[in-house]
Amino acid sequence: MTLIIKHLKILLKKFTIFNYINAYYKSRATIRSLRSLKNYYIDQANFKDFEFNEFNSINLFKERHLKINSNFKPKKIGELKIFWIGTSLNQDYSGFLQSLKEIAEVTVFYNHEGRYGLWNKNGSALIYDKEVVEMNDISLKLQIESTINSGGIDIVLGQMWAGRLSKNILKWVRSKGIPVINVSMDDRLPEHWGYAKNVRLGSVGLAENLDMVLTTSSETCIWYSIEGCPAIYWPLASDPKLFYKKNEIERDIDVLFIGNRYGIRSKIVKKLISAGINVTTYGQGWPNGSATFEESISLSNRAKIILGIGTVGHCSNLFTMKLRDFDAPMSGALYITHRNPDLTSLFIEGEEIEFYLTIEELISKINFYLNNQDLLKNIALKGQKKAIESYTWNKRLVTTFTNLGLLQ
Repeated sequence: MTLIIKHLKILLKKFTIFNYINAYYKSRATIRSLRSLKNYYIDQANFKDFEFNEFNSINLFKERHLKINSNFKPKKIGELKIFWIGTSLNQDYSGFLQSLKEIAEVTVFYNHEGRYGLWNKNGSALIYDKEVVEMNDISLKLQIESTINSGGIDIVLGQMWAGRLSKNILKWVRSKGIPVINVSMDDRLPEHWGYAKNVRLGSVGLAENLDMVLTTSSETCIWYSIEGCPAIYWPLASDPKLFYKKNEIERDIDVLFIGNRYGIRSKIVKKLISAGINVTTYGQGWPNGSATFEESISLSNRAKIILGIGTVGHCSNLFTMKLRDFDAPMSGALYITHRNPDLTSLFIEGEEIEFYLTIEELISKINFYLNNQDLLKNIALKGQKKAIESYTWNKRLVTTFTNLGLLQ
């Protein structure tokens, strides 16, 4: 029966009207669930008379660290020993992992198949599978033990979810005197705060045995705090060694979008093409297919404008931070993306990058800048300057680990 329903959904998605109806109801459901989550944590904060304070969160991490490892002393850059648990090879090697290895001695986790990152046979962190969790737990324990014996570990850092790893294995890690820090990039997806088979999913499902969460969603810091886990707001960054090219490359792509085809992305691209705008797309589901990391950099350096679509799923007014929010300005293209409040506090609109809310506004701004190349280049260069000065992975990581008392 499940297989029949799956094939029926695939068939129905071929019909445009069904896609619109499906997107509408999914969007409504996401917004409704997120509103319910926000109200719940507001009520909890009021009941407990709790206000989030980043300084207190950092101090709580230090207290936890001292409790499990009273002998730790802050390390010099290059001496900190980090065990990294990744998820996506392309994502992590787009500058983050290179920068991490510049400031620390890094051991990378590989699953039982010998592949990078946590194993997941079903492709989603939102599906709980006992076998997936058990296999990842076994692999992690073996590799942690091996790394401890061969040189030691100061911290375990990763992008982890309870649908792929158990909180019990993290409890075991902490019993070895090793604090656990989690990077959480999808905290505005209500599903990451839900349950499957009576197991709490997402990063919060591991919160009991996390010492710190680095979340890219500012409002969820207090959510984690209420769940008893320290958290700080952690915007993403980029690597100028990869994306910044001193020798100007001919920018022969008018508008570039790199990302998988889902949610409202197809609708936006279709509208741009219908308006006569030349859009080049790469990613799963687009005619050009996916681009490798190296190809993505090359394409970005050729683009005049890089399009950002910062929405969550099928929603048109719910936004989340993306790596391209920093990689695109770093590449020297004019970056235009949804008017995400998290980004408006990091870049100056109309001076360093551009924002839009509606497709009509997007079309108008793209046409304006394509017809005003000098202004386009001026804003692109200012955006690149801001990214290089303020939003590099090296700076983000060194600042974070220093604040947490891990680096001198």
